Amino acid sequence: MFTFRLPKLLLIVILMYTLMIPTTTNVVQSADNYQWNQIPVEGGGYITGVVVHPTEPNLVYARTDVGGVYRLDSDNNRWIPLIDHIGSDESNLYGIDGIALDQQNPNIVYVSAGKYANNSPSDVLKSTDRGETWVRTGLSLRNASNGNIHRAMGESIAVNPLNSNYVHVGTRYDGLYVSENGGETWSHVREVAYGIKGQGIRSVVYGVNPLAKHEQVVYAGVRGVGIFSKMKRSNGEMTWELIRNSPDSVARMTVSKSGILYATTDNKGVFKYNGRQWTNITPSSDYSSYYGISIDPSNDNHILTAVRTGGSNLPLYRSTDGGKTWVSVNKTLNNRPSWWTPNMFFSATASIVFDPHQPGRVYASDWSGVFKTDDITAQNTQWDAITDGHEELVALAGTTPPQGTAFFSGVADQTGFRHSDIYSKPIRKLQLEGMKEVVSMDYHEADPDQMIFLGSNDWYGTITQLFISSDNGQTATAVNVPDGSKLGRIAYSATNPNLIIYLPQTGKAVRSTNKGASWQSMTGLPSNENDADTIFTYNERLAGDRINGNKFYMYSAGHLYRTTNGGANWYKANSSQLPSSGKIKVEAAPGLGNVVWVSLGDAGLYASSSSGTTFTKLPNVQSSELFAFGKGKPGTLNPSVFIYGTVNNVKGFYRSDNMGLTWQNISPATGIGLGNEPQVLEADRQTYGKVYVGTNGRGLFTGSIAQ
Repeated sequence: MFTFRLPKLLLIVILMYTLMIPTTTNVVQSADNYQWNQIPVEGGGYITGVVVHPTEPNLVYARTDVGGVYRLDSDNNRWIPLIDHIGSDESNLYGIDGIALDQQNPNIVYVSAGKYANNSPSDVLKSTDRGETWVRTGLSLRNASNGNIHRAMGESIAVNPLNSNYVHVGTRYDGLYVSENGGETWSHVREVAYGIKGQGIRSVVYGVNPLAKHEQVVYAGVRGVGIFSKMKRSNGEMTWELIRNSPDSVARMTVSKSGILYATTDNKGVFKYNGRQWTNITPSSDYSSYYGISIDPSNDNHILTAVRTGGSNLPLYRSTDGGKTWVSVNKTLNNRPSWWTPNMFFSATASIVFDPHQPGRVYASDWSGVFKTDDITAQNTQWDAITDGHEELVALAGTTPPQGTAFFSGVADQTGFRHSDIYSKPIRKLQLEGMKEVVSMDYHEADPDQMIFLGSNDWYGTITQLFISSDNGQTATAVNVPDGSKLGRIAYSATNPNLIIYLPQTGKAVRSTNKGASWQSMTGLPSNENDADTIFTYNERLAGDRINGNKFYMYSAGHLYRTTNGGANWYKANSSQLPSSGKIKVEAAPGLGNVVWVSLGDAGLYASSSSGTTFTKLPNVQSSELFAFGKGKPGTLNPSVFIYGTVNNVKGFYRSDNMGLTWQNISPATGIGLGNEPQVLEADRQTYGKVYVGTNGRGLFTGSIAQ
């Protein structure tokens, strides 16, 4: 009997073709038991305020501009993130604009939450169990915790130390508010000015009246106006009034036990007020911007204040006579992660605070983290960085070579890392001299030891350079990009180690056939779509084919442009226009010729098996904010696919082992911080099922199939 058998090669081709164009999807919820973990880096993000509870020992909190709020586990010297339960629909709440503790009840803590004033939601959150759980109080006025230098001012919330029902909150746009029932309801304090729009009221403190020490007073520092006080006046009434001659640029305030008010400013130095007159007590005329200020709870005359602007290792000044004279504190940083650079110490110093329970102990916070000394009176104070658990980096880029180190990250402000062990903090940053931001990276498929990194010295691409590595990112050599080119995306040829395509955010797209030694113009591409003028753009319009080293793709305005001659000439591949809006990512499938997918945010995910000539929208994928190809399931010919988006109307992280025919929900069962705006998603090319996620302020995560 004759049996017809298809040649093995033809069977493979048919199988591959069917896998490339999905026709239906069926979501399997949590088919695999996924294990999610933080990829530790430790430190590197802005701690905009530290507060220590005045009556409860070892109760310390830290707030951040983009990464939530933390409580210190003093037994293990580790920070515990407190709002990781917040999901992506409320990700704006990961920015903390102010924090306050209840002196009467150490279990109660308030935060003003909201990263950006033009995003929502914003609110004042309250916890009655030290941050384990939170409720929104409904004061949903605009906060802006990531708002320029004003982010490190404060604290903008204060709880009455004698009556916990009274809470005052300063806002950035809407004036001062008060609650008389512990945050259940709020009312506007109309007697206090609004201040400069977007800055508003950044500091609120309670104290005692310096002239009548048995009476209470509350102060509100209004930017652009001055300091208002509420106290009992000569007529016996409690009213708000603007203090005459008060500084109008208050950054932070504190009140001594005797009622002396101290105020730092961002442009005029440091002042004190005794109830009758103001005295300028600025430690050094070399600096005008001071933020942190703290009074020793055991000695009203022992004061610390910290300089905010002017570089790194900024001065910390100490006075033992109430600010009449000052000395600069000698500081040495001992314990810190090995990847930290010398400038990561007292840089953009935000807060300084005495520990009322441990004489001599002081906490400080700055651009990189929190520092502690146990003897502030020492001739040379010794400091340790408290970094364990503090994961606050903003991810910009990532890549996953098929050999060598499995994951590389590019991050804001701290360059990026070669994660040779994703479960341990890195030993050092990527060695890209002079670069603080890495916005794009890629590898040479034929030899992944050869890699390229695109970096900048600042958020705006003022100095943008390309770096070439031949040892899997351990070292790299800088080459210049064309004059005027800033930031952007790069792609490396799969087969030609000399061929690189560069699509800048500012400047014309170019190619190099000699590893960046020189650049050539290309024809057929449209003008740049200016996604943004900073590093904070996440559209990945450019990708190289992983098989054909002369083939590259670039997406613009609904069309996928393609080159097959190494970038010399480009043309529109698809005649039927795709959606032109949404977060964009283009990626070619490794190991599958002509297969390229385009992710378009709320417009969904599109697959092509014809190098972009035609596309099929993946059904039941309502949105695809991020996606990536990874190592395929053993026994299959195709890569796995990961997406962050909405499938069958459920938002989360998904994996498909059959090119989108079915999807498995791999989202973590409980919140671990992934709700803070995932911006980067890369799938492991070496380990099946492993994926990497970078967020907008809670650092880096990895998910893998539990063993």
